[in-house]
Amino acid sequence: MRKIGFVGVNIALATMLIVSGCGSDTSNSASSTTGTTDTADTNANTSEDNGGLKWDASTNEYEMEPEIASGEQALKIWVEYEDYGKALVEAFKVKYPQVKVEYEIVAKVESVERMALDGEAGKGADVFTANYDKLAQAIDNATAAPLGNYGDTLKERVPDTFVEVASKDGQLYGVPISTESIALFYNKTLLKELTGSDQPATTWEEIIELANKYNDSSKNQWTIRFLAGQLYYAYPVLSSMGWHLYEDKDLDKPNFSSESLTKGLEYYKSLRSVWNVNSADATWDSIESEFVKGKTPYVITGPWVFKDFDAAAADNKFEYGVTTLPKAASGDVAGSLTGISVAVVSGYSKYPAAARVFANFMASDEGAAALYKSIGAIPALKSDHIQNVEGINGNEHIKGIIAQSENADLTPQIPDYLYTAGNSLIVNVWDNLMAVGDAQQKADKEYADLKSLGK
Repeated sequence: MRKIGFVGVNIALATMLIVSGCGSDTSNSASSTTGTTDTADTNANTSEDNGGLKWDASTNEYEMEPEIASGEQALKIWVEYEDYGKALVEAFKVKYPQVKVEYEIVAKVESVERMALDGEAGKGADVFTANYDKLAQAIDNATAAPLGNYGDTLKERVPDTFVEVASKDGQLYGVPISTESIALFYNKTLLKELTGSDQPATTWEEIIELANKYNDSSKNQWTIRFLAGQLYYAYPVLSSMGWHLYEDKDLDKPNFSSESLTKGLEYYKSLRSVWNVNSADATWDSIESEFVKGKTPYVITGPWVFKDFDAAAADNKFEYGVTTLPKAASGDVAGSLTGISVAVVSGYSKYPAAARVFANFMASDEGAAALYKSIGAIPALKSDHIQNVEGINGNEHIKGIIAQSENADLTPQIPDYLYTAGNSLIVNVWDNLMAVGDAQQKADKEYADLKSLGK
């Protein structure tokens, strides 16, 4: 699967670790008064990294600054959800009982811009969370610091796709902590009844074959349901047919006019026979609410439905599974536009070693368990590692989301106007409002116009 690296300029990070200031007056805290932390300079296993931070090879950790290790000063973090902040601080305290951590609620979509202001003013966090597509901006404005020696440790635990998009010039700048992707949800019980096997389709051709027998529009009976009028849901089909966003790594060129997109759109248009509804009628209610009744073999959706689907499966006596998205039989693996949250060490932190320790902890088994238990988010770990996380062990549904996430096409930035122009393109094709070539030309112009307006 093709991945896209960062767009940006090289950054001089030599001075940013000595800039003072972090913290907030409106934060929440948890601390402990027991336990000890060894920061002795005489530790034979201790060495200094390129930034002058002390690394303990016996524990594979940075040595925290004495004022943080002793609890004299608090480490400050920004997270998006109150429950996650509490759970994360409590989990960290178990391993580092003497360290004080304070958290503040800051939305991920705002954190990078806010850190650029608050960090310089001396009131930012030591560690903050952000959406991965904001990380390039954080690196460019020096609010993100490299993770140093933790890079190798995290590469063993985190999917390569996620590591690549969070890296620049061979250094990891963000700790991938959670992921969210659409995937193929399937009714095992119904498939067994219809086909003799509870194994899901791997290609659209297999779905088409079943649809030819099962679909009945008079009964509102469809083999598969999905949000047909959105680029986010069409993209896996288009990528399977060879089209990818921003192939030149240039946000001026979304690649709407390419021949590979023409081919992909023609194929996508042919799927109308499988799910023959107008895009306006392909709604959440017509998709997820129908699947829970137990009469729809497949839906394309995301992990936000787990709770409802679990309850419905129990009530209506069916078993469901989650797997990777189908591809075109003649095409490549279906890549999705996956969301990833990252933890970032602030370039303004006065405590760069302790900040790195905390950021690395967020991707540990304990940090991942705190994430999942508190807000139900899926940790951004490899499939073999995520099964070690308490509360997730043995959960095949989450394993399916992770498997699709590892097939992601990750772009450094996705502007809002991409979806405005892209959704119009998909609607025009799916609803047969325009010929494919004309729809592409219109989308190209709409994208350029919106970009010039900054929308």
